[in-house]
Amino acid sequence: MVTFRRLGVFLCLLSTCFAQHTGRKCADVPIPLSDGKTIHIPQYHGKAVMIVLMRTDCPECHHTLEFLSRLQNDLGPRGFQAVAIALDDNPANVGPYAMRYRFPFPVGHLDPTSAIKLMDLNATAHPVVPYIMFVDWQGTVRFQYPGNAPIFNEAEKNLRTIADGLTHEAADKRAPTYKTVPAGKQ
Repeated sequence: MVTFRRLGVFLCLLSTCFAQHTGRKCADVPIPLSDGKTIHIPQYHGKAVMIVLMRTDCPECHHTLEFLSRLQNDLGPRGFQAVAIALDDNPANVGPYAMRYRFPFPVGHLDPTSAIKLMDLNATAHPVVPYIMFVDWQGTVRFQYPGNAPIFNEAEKNLRTIADGLTHEAADKRAPTYKTVPAGKQ
């Protein structure tokens, strides 16, 4: 537990430099899936959620989704939920992409306006993908990183550590072991 706390403090300090607006409730934006269903992030209340905003033509995004598949398989039974949201110009690209790779988590699509609302960015923002958001078991956005943040230098290790820590919190239903410091909007 001490390791999670120390790492949490380190990641919290790192996140203040690159994290977007955190410490807020996650916006309830309807996310249409390729199978015609719609999900809302608040439906995962009680779970740790990692959202990846991506493009189907982005190699780094695909690498992140492969890792996210492993993370979902490893942590899913303990209260973790992964969600991928494509920001492609053509939503018709998402269904074939999701079917081709058979990800073990929902893959949806958002238009730019809805994505900006979900990420709580200024309307003129152009986020770098893959863009990661972590939502805790209470529905609070705890971490949010654009694809050019230093956390991606060792993405698998860093993202797994955050996901594992939030999953432990969800399982324990306890207060966070570290606090996030809200950063200004981009």
